[in-house]
Amino acid sequence: MTGMIFNDEVPAVHELNYALHSTLLLVVKILILEYVTGGGMRQESLPDGLAAEAELMLHALLRDLMDINGVTELVVLRDDRLPALRIAGDIRVVAVGVSTDFSACWQSHAAQCDAVWPIAPETAGILSGLCHSVEAGCRRLLNSSASAVSMASSKLETCRVLRTHGLPVVETCRLHEAVCPPGLAVIVKPDDGAGCDGMSYFADGLPDSLLLPADFLVQPWLSGESLSLSGVFCHGDALLLSVNRQVIDVTQTPIVLTACEVNIYDDRDGAWQHLLERVARAMPGLWGYAGIDLIMTATGPSILEVNPRLTSSYAGIRPATGVNPAEQVLKLLQTGKIAPFVCRTDEIWRVHLNKDKGPLL
Repeated sequence: MTGMIFNDEVPAVHELNYALHSTLLLVVKILILEYVTGGGMRQESLPDGLAAEAELMLHALLRDLMDINGVTELVVLRDDRLPALRIAGDIRVVAVGVSTDFSACWQSHAAQCDAVWPIAPETAGILSGLCHSVEAGCRRLLNSSASAVSMASSKLETCRVLRTHGLPVVETCRLHEAVCPPGLAVIVKPDDGAGCDGMSYFADGLPDSLLLPADFLVQPWLSGESLSLSGVFCHGDALLLSVNRQVIDVTQTPIVLTACEVNIYDDRDGAWQHLLERVARAMPGLWGYAGIDLIMTATGPSILEVNPRLTSSYAGIRPATGVNPAEQVLKLLQTGKIAPFVCRTDEIWRVHLNKDKGPLL
């Protein structure tokens, strides 16, 4: 894959941001580029599950940004088939209709903003393409660099890089290379899928009649707890926001992520923070908010993938921890380093992917 970042290479686009804007105190106008709800799929049907996750992340991010001093205007693209945003405030909503040129529309509005925050699936290079366009337009990108996103978009390549740096990862191989004896439970997934999109569970090896694209992957089903780590990253450094439990229904095909329990564990011994830092050093192109999916087995954590973007858990981080993640990301533009923050550890917030029902008691 071209444009990958290895070892200590740092994306030039963020170096430029720091050099030119190290004294910037305010980011006054931000384009929130949410692909699924913002018109990126206007020419096709909106998948219910993907749209529900996108709405959760979008509304949480907008609320967080509106509470930051100095953010004077938010611009949001909105698929005109969707209901109005449920947030009051200084938000400029741009309707995207069936005849709208989505690419020209968002790039035109990005040119009028100080920064762009893209939220999109990694599938088919969508997120990396958006990040590349933001970089090419010399706008401040509130996400990992395009090259880092491109690398993280491949689960197979991510596991290879992390393994090279000594990190524990789930064994991963291409579908056509898999040797699965009967009785071995496996997960089959697209290499560049987002969330549980396209994932299937097989309790007794791979079916003989399984017909899937050649780039699909196979991973053993590990006994353990499905967790994710949410953190703020900055070129080889990272700070933990929360440890989250992922509630997954494997009885459906494809597999469904039904909820996230945010801030489920504290990190008194620093083990999760240490793991996050190791991933940051292995993938120094990560910047801003990112998530890590893993299985906590009886012998320790085993990493599944890295999500170089907002994740579903984002919606519960602020109510659970008291920390505004968006504020921490904007501070990176001012200082070029992660500002220390302390998360509350006595609150758990359950994020339902259809409707957030509030804190888990």
